[in-house]
Amino acid sequence: MDRIGFIGVGTMGGRMAANLLDADFDLTVFDPNEQAMAPLVDDGAAAAADAEAAAERADVVMLSLPGPDQVVSAVDDLEGGLEAGDVLVDLTTSTPSTTNAIADQLAPRGVEVLGAPVSGGRSGAEDATLAVMVGGDRDVFERCKPVFDVVGSNVFYIDERPGHGHAMKLVNNYLSFVAMICTSEAAQLGQQVGLDVETMIDVFNASSGRNTATVLKFPEYIIPETYDMEYSMALVEKDMQLLMEMARNTQTPFMAGGTIRELIGYIRAELGPEADYTEMYKYFDQVMNDADR
Repeated sequence: MDRIGFIGVGTMGGRMAANLLDADFDLTVFDPNEQAMAPLVDDGAAAAADAEAAAERADVVMLSLPGPDQVVSAVDDLEGGLEAGDVLVDLTTSTPSTTNAIADQLAPRGVEVLGAPVSGGRSGAEDATLAVMVGGDRDVFERCKPVFDVVGSNVFYIDERPGHGHAMKLVNNYLSFVAMICTSEAAQLGQQVGLDVETMIDVFNASSGRNTATVLKFPEYIIPETYDMEYSMALVEKDMQLLMEMARNTQTPFMAGGTIRELIGYIRAELGPEADYTEMYKYFDQVMNDADR
């Protein structure tokens, strides 16, 4: 499992691929954006002309793409480069049904599929501290674990179904969105009565209000006003739509989820699709400080 083909080397994929290269894996990369590949090629990665060529040079093919539609298209493009014994690893935030369908599609070729989405953002990808949530055959997971250990510090085996890695990622993302929305609203309410935002975050982190927004997003991106997590509101809305699709497909009532989905849509419309996820705080600042309220 030393030969890796990495398809999609953008914000997350590029950083994960760089860590694999630093760990001396034989790395071949492909991305439609040649500029995204350039730093990796300069550091020793091979550049493939297309996705199929990347697959031909690899035993493990890893995908880090915007969403399930791009994953389906990429698999169709690279399928001819796969052979029996190869492993396809999808790191993308996708849907369980997409991952399971790809596993069925590639099974006649003797190709195994692992659904292995990651969480931890840009900083986690840079520092190799991502959480990796892996669904698929246990033996295949164990064979690929040295690869996962390079990109993440918390590698979880979910179960035998490839799509369950992606199910885990979607419900995790939902909790992250709820934390960001509710922490932004709480912090703005506190400021309305004169509380200092930095003091509030310190208290939250030492108390029962501690969450991913208080630990990471406020200290690193919101309080310094950098708002550069590199996770757009368009991607936030896309991920929430995938979660709602999973709920519909399983006929699961998801009452609070519907409210959060609508609120994310309002925020994206107000801020614009390219706004950074952490700029969500600005939406609550605007709403709660509206002089006409």
